[in-house]
Amino acid sequence: FFSSIHRDPHTMPVHSLAEDKPKILFYGAMMAIQNFGFFIMYFQIFPHITNTTECHTLRFWVGFFALDCFVESFCCLWMAMGGYIADTFWFGFGWILHLLVALPYCISTAGIPMAMYSAEGTTCRASMGTAGLTLEPVYWLHAAMFLVYVWMMLSITYYSFLKATFFGKQIGAVDEAPMCTSATPVRPV
Repeated sequence: FFSSIHRDPHTMPVHSLAEDKPKILFYGAMMAIQNFGFFIMYFQIFPHITNTTECHTLRFWVGFFALDCFVESFCCLWMAMGGYIADTFWFGFGWILHLLVALPYCISTAGIPMAMYSAEGTTCRASMGTAGLTLEPVYWLHAAMFLVYVWMMLSITYYSFLKATFFGKQIGAVDEAPMCTSATPVRPV
């Protein structure tokens, strides 16, 4: 099944140019670093959120987002790897998996401030001591970097897939050229 996806001439190409491979590698690394960084930041705050009624919602969103960021660290690398090696299956698999894991990321980006700035969230943050003070700037950094993250995801998609499919020339024709050519014809003896 998987080998048929690679060789089907009717599928849209995943073809990254040599000049774009460093960009794909850079964007993939930055996405993984960003996700893992947010995992660490939120995961360090999570134990300071008390397991009380007023903290229940905030505790859920912070813990959920931390775990989602951990998983997303790997998903964005699979997507970038597929683009880097120009593999239709792995890029498609990584892109869709990344999208599925990114949806909870988007929802958490709205869920955390709703919980944090609610009446219960304000009471909860006050009970957390200095960790409650830390949560607010961590969230606003996360919200600001969200747009950077979207840019990096779209850049990997462009350099891996869209550029060759919609904006490039017949890139595939270059790959089919003979490996070795000779100016002098070879005559049989």
